[in-house]
Amino acid sequence: MSLLMLKDKIRASTVCKKWLEAAKSVRVVHKHQWFVSIPTFGNSINLFDPLERKKYTLNLPEKGVTDVAYSKDGWLLMRRSSFVEFFFFNPYSRELISLPDNELPYKAIAFSSAPTSETCTLVTLNRISEYIVAISTCYPGATEWITKKFHCYLAFGPNVHSNLVCVNDRFYCFTSRGVLFEFDPASRTLSHQAWDDVRFPEIHNNEWSYLPKELYLMEQKGELILMYTYGAEKPVVYKLVSSKWEEMSSTLDGLTIFASMYSSETRMDVLGMKNSVYFPKYGLRNNMQCVSYSYNDARYYPGLPERRLLCPVDSLWIDPPPFLK
Repeated sequence: MSLLMLKDKIRASTVCKKWLEAAKSVRVVHKHQWFVSIPTFGNSINLFDPLERKKYTLNLPEKGVTDVAYSKDGWLLMRRSSFVEFFFFNPYSRELISLPDNELPYKAIAFSSAPTSETCTLVTLNRISEYIVAISTCYPGATEWITKKFHCYLAFGPNVHSNLVCVNDRFYCFTSRGVLFEFDPASRTLSHQAWDDVRFPEIHNNEWSYLPKELYLMEQKGELILMYTYGAEKPVVYKLVSSKWEEMSSTLDGLTIFASMYSSETRMDVLGMKNSVYFPKYGLRNNMQCVSYSYNDARYYPGLPERRLLCPVDSLWIDPPPFLK
């Protein structure tokens, strides 16, 4: 089984239960993330292993797919060319789960767990005005999206904000004004809290105010991790501890961050990738590559390209196939 190509392993793992167990027995040693993207033309999906620097191409289950919106637990949330039709797709098991159409715009989108679980919830967030946000929810098997508008006493500004992330059944989004929004889908309530010491650009007393900035929110073992990037400067990483943002140590304590605009992931003690941040990137002729920042060496590898080339909007990270060694 270990000598099979990726496409053949996927076919083998879907034939029968015995073959599936054989495929699973050849598992990934290091659970680092893979870079996934959909080409502009064609009916395929590209996967890139940043550690082995290998690219794989798989066929999509149908035509007319325009982009991938989120990733979690090996599943992709994808959108068809109509821009209102969403569905879940697992590129390894080839399973597809449809969702009701959603015609409302959104600024961020996320789901809580694999769509095969009973707890899977899908959430979108849209800024209506500075003090009004709309949140829509859905789940596999639902016939429609449910939308509710919330009036906030802290502004959801028009500037930089993070992706959505689900931690302990609640969804979070962080803004450049230092405001953390928390949505509880069970009670359909929205709360928010502000911190002055983690605002843009006050973090560094305006010294980097002119640099292009991005904001990433992620989870590590039930805790929120916040990361700012400023041009070619070192990414600044915080952890939320007892309602206080604490800057992480200069080595990240063995953490690896896989950053993208839609969803970011973290892993601990990944051999050959510890204490680093990885960004997806397109090279010449749309060649899939990665740029990393090493906290051990205090530099980017192979060198920082233009910020606009990092984290392209049609790319994010996904769990690697469970049957590769």
